Amino acid sequence: MVRREGSRSTKNLWIFCEGKKTETFYFKKLRHLERIDGLQIKVFTSGNTDAVGIIEHAQKFIEHRKDYVEGDFVCCVFDRDQNQNSVLAQAKRIAEQANICLIFSNPCFEYWVLCHFGSFHSRYSPDDVIDKIKEYLPEYRKNDSETYSKVKEKTQIANNNAKVIHKKHIEKNVEIISCESNPVTLVFHLIDKIFEFVR
Repeated sequence: MVRREGSRSTKNLWIFCEGKKTETFYFKKLRHLERIDGLQIKVFTSGNTDAVGIIEHAQKFIEHRKDYVEGDFVCCVFDRDQNQNSVLAQAKRIAEQANICLIFSNPCFEYWVLCHFGSFHSRYSPDDVIDKIKEYLPEYRKNDSETYSKVKEKTQIANNNAKVIHKKHIEKNVEIISCESNPVTLVFHLIDKIFEFVR
C-alpha cells in the first residue's frame, strides 16, 4: 500500500466492512456515541463478501484518498462466510504486506455481540449465534442500527470473553483466520485500539 507522508495529532481509523450489515451499523453507532479525541473513525462498505476482495477494495480506496497519511490504521472486518482456508490464507498474506489489520469472526460478526453475554465455546452456525443472542436480547435482529447502544455497557465483558476464546485457540495451535477457529472474533483488537483514544 502506498502511504502518503504527513503528520498530525489526529489519526484516522479506516474500517472496511463486507456490506451494509450489523458491523457497519455497530461501528457507526460507536463513533456517534463515544467521545473519541485524536481518532477519526471512518466506516465504509466494500460490497464484497470474500476476504481477498475486501482487502483489495480497501487498498484501492485508500490509494485515492488524500486524507490518508502515514500512521493511520486500516482494518478489514469480515466473516468466515464461504471463505475457504486457501482464500483466508491469501487474505492474511496480502494484509500483512499492506499493513492492514484483519478483524475476522467465525462464524459471523454476531458472535462478537454474543460475547457481551458470556463465554461461549461451542461451534456455531450464523443462525445458531442469532438464536443464542435472542436468549439474552429477545428483541435482537440482524442489521439493527442500535446494536451498539444496546450492548455498549457490556463492551469490556465482550472484550474479555473474546480474548479467552482466542487464547484457547492459540494454545491449541489453531490458525485463527481459518475455518477451524469456530467460534472466534478478533473485534477485541479493534475495540482495544479505539478505546486507547477514549476519555
